[in-house]
Amino acid sequence: MLAWLLPFVLSLAATLVLTPVVRRVARATGMVAAPSADRWHDRPTALLGGVAIYGGFVIGGFATLLLRDSALSSAAVASAGTPLGISRPWIGVFLAATLMFAVGLADDKLKLNPTTKLMFQAVAAAVVITFGVVYPLTPWTVVNVLATFFWLIALTNAMNLLDHMDGVAVGVAGIAALFLSITLFLDGAYVIAGATLALSGAAFGFLPYNFPRASIFMGDAGSMFLGALLAGLGAAYPNRVPSASLIAVLFVPAMIVVIPIVDTLLVTTTRTLAGRSIAAGGRDHTSHRLIAMGFSERQVALTLYAIAVIGGLLALVFRSQPAATSVPIGAMFLIALLLLVAYLGRMQPYAAGTAQPGRVTLMVTDLVHKRRALEVVMDLVLFAVAYQLAYLLRWDGRPPPEQETIFAATLAVAVAVKSGSFALFGVYRGNWHFLTIADAGRIAKATLFGTLLTTAALVFFFREYHFARGILVIDGLLVAALTAGARASFRSLELFRHSLRRGGSPTLVYGAGSAGALAVREMISNPGLELMPVAFIDDDPRKVGTFVQGYPVISPRDVSLFVRRNDVRTIVVGARDLSPERIAQLGEVCAGTDLRILRFRVQFEEAVVPARFSASLSDDAFPLDSAHTSPSLTALSQRAGTPIS
Repeated sequence: MLAWLLPFVLSLAATLVLTPVVRRVARATGMVAAPSADRWHDRPTALLGGVAIYGGFVIGGFATLLLRDSALSSAAVASAGTPLGISRPWIGVFLAATLMFAVGLADDKLKLNPTTKLMFQAVAAAVVITFGVVYPLTPWTVVNVLATFFWLIALTNAMNLLDHMDGVAVGVAGIAALFLSITLFLDGAYVIAGATLALSGAAFGFLPYNFPRASIFMGDAGSMFLGALLAGLGAAYPNRVPSASLIAVLFVPAMIVVIPIVDTLLVTTTRTLAGRSIAAGGRDHTSHRLIAMGFSERQVALTLYAIAVIGGLLALVFRSQPAATSVPIGAMFLIALLLLVAYLGRMQPYAAGTAQPGRVTLMVTDLVHKRRALEVVMDLVLFAVAYQLAYLLRWDGRPPPEQETIFAATLAVAVAVKSGSFALFGVYRGNWHFLTIADAGRIAKATLFGTLLTTAALVFFFREYHFARGILVIDGLLVAALTAGARASFRSLELFRHSLRRGGSPTLVYGAGSAGALAVREMISNPGLELMPVAFIDDDPRKVGTFVQGYPVISPRDVSLFVRRNDVRTIVVGARDLSPERIAQLGEVCAGTDLRILRFRVQFEEAVVPARFSASLSDDAFPLDSAHTSPSLTALSQRAGTPIS
């Protein structure tokens, strides 16, 4: 274990020492990144950090080579029988990563065009494949070679795209390399595990200088080197571990590098829908959108680190657990991540009129927004996950073999029946962004009907099987919880976003009823009011001491003390029936202070149609309201195609 950790320590120490030296050289030679509209930094910052990362990794990797014939290999022979040392595939991965480092260094200096970089990335991918690294996804060699080629280029670019905010890319790469090293070590690939750990040490050694606010960037030399090395090691993982399960082969490398993949997915999709070039720079990445939610730069980096750690832990689960356990967990994690990406994708970072959508963009938009295809697909996955989890919960994670047979035979029927039930009860006609009580009711009815119909279908078509009836009850509860939770995710994220962006004048709300709650929601959703609710005031002693929408309810007699302690500047009267006496008492509280009292009201006003518009309408175009001379709002709404409130 100590020999395995030594490359990490050496790479960490070497990078910590090399980075200040490289930073000084970069500043002296003018290798600095100037601020620009499509970049996040606001001051000239030294480049060439990739040189320090590469140097630190080479030092740690050299230590790994020295240890190859030491007691480490002897222990590997004793424990694993066939230690996996430095071999042809590993040499190919290192050569390809070195080529990417050189290309990135040239790009930092000369600003290569995207086509040139793509050409060299293709050469690097070809080198890796030539040295024997092929991702064994299918039984067909040609398909595997093409998949490996695409994987290497895509992940190299993904890491390059991720390097757009201080500390994000290098921290995520360090975490990914750490977990990949752990999986290799657990599978007996001790020497390659040590080299991978050296990569993690180099990344973490550079992180203190790159964490917000960064004093040096790693540039394309660093990001493309890290991306190529992680891609090559990820593709080589199944080759180096012949005993790896199919789930490990498919998902372990992907979960370890889940952050670059998700960020690339978000950028590619949103830029395609906006008619923008994928290769162009911009402030539309995951981290930029998290900043828009209200996160600080440090919080963005730490949040992405946390997601990367979760992905790494799930990779360990995939490696060691059977598919029946790991697949549902991984599916829920990916759905949660995709929901976050979908929410972040709603934030429009492009100026109006900049998009030039083409035919492909229009087709994708129609598929996503009009046909609700992605919503249906997500529900299909959730139905399958719920059914699988029901079996695991019913049998304490170890279903008997006959029950596994029943699950495999009945899964398709259970999923199809529930999908039809959701369509029948109009679940897919609801608004995804605003889950209402009516929507929740439709989900509950669809789930109940789907569960009953599933039971009937299983009893009728699979009467020879003896399945536990309790599984269907658990399945129904899980379906309701997962589908409702997915649809409530946008609303929850919206509330979380507003909580992050809290600001304005500390405000008390008089009245903890429905009107007061509505006033609080308006303050939260409308930051332009510059009002920040801190508590409710209510005359009802039964409400005092409770919480409404997360805010405490205090008694009117405690207002003066609460105002002084919490620096309250505004009182909003939300109660509809507040007596003049109570308002007078509030006036006494505010006397001699700079407190202001506002009245919150919701009212409806008749829409007045401009004369020039109404004059152009014929009398038979709209029916006239009996009490007014202007067209009725209902008819006008129908003609315009949008509701008027």
